Amino acid sequence: MNKLRYKSPAKNWHEALPLGNGIIGAMVLGGKKTERIYFNDSSLWSGYPKNHDNPESLKHLEEVRSLVFSGKLKEADRLTEQKLDGAYSEGYLPLGLLNIDFKGAKTSGYERELDIENAILNIKTSSLKRQSFISYPDKVFVYDIVSTTPISLTLNACSELKSEVIYNDGISLIGRAPDYVAPKYLGPVSEPVVYREDKGMAFALRVLPVTDGQVVPSKNALSIENATRVTLYATTATGFISYDKMPSTSTEVALSTCKKILASLTLDYDKIMSAHVADYQSLYSRQSLRIGKKSNLYTNKLVLKAKLGKIDTALVNLFYNFGKYLTIAGSRKGGQALNLQGIWNDNVRPPWSSNYTVNINAQMNYWPTSSVNLPECLHPYVDMIVELSNRGKSTAQTNFGAKGFCVNHNTDLWRKSAPVQGNPQYMFAPLCGAWLVNELYEHYRYGALNDRRQEILEVVKQNALFVKDFLVEHNGYYVTCPSASPENAFNYNGKRVNISFASAFEMGIVRQSFLDYLDAFPSGELTDEINKIIPKLYPFQEGPDGLVEWDKYYTTPEPGHRHFSPLYAFHPARTIGYYSHPTEREWVRKLMHKRIENVKQYFGWSGAWAISIAARLREADTVKLVVSRVLSHAVFKNLFDMHPPRLFQIDGNFGFVAGINEALCSIEGDTVELLPALPSDWSEGEIKGLCLHGGNKIDFKWERGLITYVKVSGERVKIRNLHVDKSAKIIGAELLN
Repeated sequence: MNKLRYKSPAKNWHEALPLGNGIIGAMVLGGKKTERIYFNDSSLWSGYPKNHDNPESLKHLEEVRSLVFSGKLKEADRLTEQKLDGAYSEGYLPLGLLNIDFKGAKTSGYERELDIENAILNIKTSSLKRQSFISYPDKVFVYDIVSTTPISLTLNACSELKSEVIYNDGISLIGRAPDYVAPKYLGPVSEPVVYREDKGMAFALRVLPVTDGQVVPSKNALSIENATRVTLYATTATGFISYDKMPSTSTEVALSTCKKILASLTLDYDKIMSAHVADYQSLYSRQSLRIGKKSNLYTNKLVLKAKLGKIDTALVNLFYNFGKYLTIAGSRKGGQALNLQGIWNDNVRPPWSSNYTVNINAQMNYWPTSSVNLPECLHPYVDMIVELSNRGKSTAQTNFGAKGFCVNHNTDLWRKSAPVQGNPQYMFAPLCGAWLVNELYEHYRYGALNDRRQEILEVVKQNALFVKDFLVEHNGYYVTCPSASPENAFNYNGKRVNISFASAFEMGIVRQSFLDYLDAFPSGELTDEINKIIPKLYPFQEGPDGLVEWDKYYTTPEPGHRHFSPLYAFHPARTIGYYSHPTEREWVRKLMHKRIENVKQYFGWSGAWAISIAARLREADTVKLVVSRVLSHAVFKNLFDMHPPRLFQIDGNFGFVAGINEALCSIEGDTVELLPALPSDWSEGEIKGLCLHGGNKIDFKWERGLITYVKVSGERVKIRNLHVDKSAKIIGAELLN
């Protein structure tokens, strides 16, 4: 299943279909008589570089620790919120909207289709054929219109940001970003969008028509008359220079950049499309999945069927492939890392500022990237972490008196690394940078980032330095303190409390950080220090609900909490192994079920995480249950991931792909297990080009739930002899009994 198909236009932005090349993002509604195209540029953010580090934090850090260790947790909460805080991040912004009115075109026989095998959007009626895509090689958005009879078009553009539009031989939308945008979750504030300083970056959108009709500009629009073919070429530019440099505020420079890009094009539609398809398919076609049979149902009907509780394997397949498509469309070299909405946003004050929330969401955006063989799409993620490591050194020293670098709960284009304001359960999160690095090193294990080896090893080292310095000794153990478990709270002496010490989440991050460092640096002074610390790290514990979330067991006001952070050491980290740690594994299982059984709202990203955990626990029925919940409750008609109440948040799209891969192929140590958690209704299928650690790639087929064919490319791989048919053909692998 490689096509999203509909018999009617999108009614709103959440039903529109996304296009992208990692830099330019567009959402196309595909109307019958009017077209609306929303444009984004991955580098268009509010604000400019600022230092949010807080010297007060270090002054009060030991006092907070003393309060925690003496059991005065509410007082520690209060002091953390008052003195260890920072400022909010900046926000990712929409660039503009292009409107097209069609006159003389017939509207019967309507269909629209996003072909994710070629990254081309097709919109058809009985008299009009439209194709659209965004080319990575040529850095241009293309919208081609072919009519069987002459038609007329009227085009105009606008932006919610401060801007102006010029109509001549094309359309030029130019403007400036605000100096600051307040997060939407703050609600009504006196000045939510601030332009006072005039330091926000410039931006531009340039649209150039090529047509056999007449182009007639006016003050407020661009008309194209008596045309049978119109091809619109568009590109964007911003004044962004670097995370640590003030942006350009010159709209003339931004527009000039757009014009230069367009002037460099051949304006040959077929050549540009061919180059686009070749580039895209060179990535997308490397890996594929087939589960069950195809379906002829339109995509909105598949989603409706799921909402009624009937999950078609065709929707599982399509949602998986769509996640791959979004990775390629949203994250390419030269662009920015995928944020909370990828590169697609239509709000000046989007949910959670559409920033990088690094206590799960930004990491999840890249969970499947290596396994589906898209290492090129990782470069923006690597860039972000390297830049954060530079910026976060100051935060580590200023806020915590530590070496290395740290990053807290939110970051943005300017690589903010200090805490935000608000409740310590999310505000205080100095090990989120460590989580980012741990994920990066996991990608490095796949063997395709060797060209960035030195950068990766350096951030691994800087991360280990901070983690080591942030630990403190308490009652014979090394612990983190103060310590939160992302966005969760617990009951203590009749009060709701957020801060304690040695949360399972943070101790899991510490262990994984140290193991990664030891793998990268087998010898040296820091290696010796870490080897001495590891045996004295605060151990994981068992409580009535399974794995204990904080330093000891507490009840929680929300037993079905959306975050699975306490289980970090099991997934996505690998410090608790399914086979190597059977006791702790059962603690993980118990807490996972506690959360799944008590969930009150269905979050796409949370469900995606639960799929991966259940798959690694070898629970096929739980995988099936959570897949069903995700597809029936957390998917828009255009297959964007949904966050309650009806907000777009893209992480679940990517987490779902990772979860399916985990259910089909799980890695522990140097051994692979195939079909560890195969739902009963996925009894037949095939996967090709799935990547393993070390650069190996694996193809395999299964029938009636048993492996019938395996082929490994690369070094010989060890495979557990489970779920393997006796007559299976095995190439390049060794079966372990």
